Amino acid sequence: MSDDPVDQELERMAGSREAAEEVKRTLVTLRDGSAGPELAEMARDVLEGRISFRDVARSSAYAEPLLKAQEAFLRWRSQVDEEEQARLVTETQKRLYGDQDL
Repeated sequence: MSDDPVDQELERMAGSREAAEEVKRTLVTLRDGSAGPELAEMARDVLEGRISFRDVARSSAYAEPLLKAQEAFLRWRSQVDEEEQARLVTETQKRLYGDQDL
């Protein structure tokens, strides 16, 4: 990460540089439109430092698109078997924390 205030906020919020980098990659994906125009706008505003995550959480403008995204995730998760979920959790933990003991 860098000395950019957005990068610093991401690292503080995420708890590690690796997790912050993963959050930033996800924001870039959202910014590019993967979850629709509202979340693209939100990600763009976060990445450009115009809004903080705290303000996003408080914003009624993003409440509905975030709720819809959460509902879509929960539908997807309900369709994935336990073995695949466990594999994805392990893979994600390795990406975020490396070989640290959790």
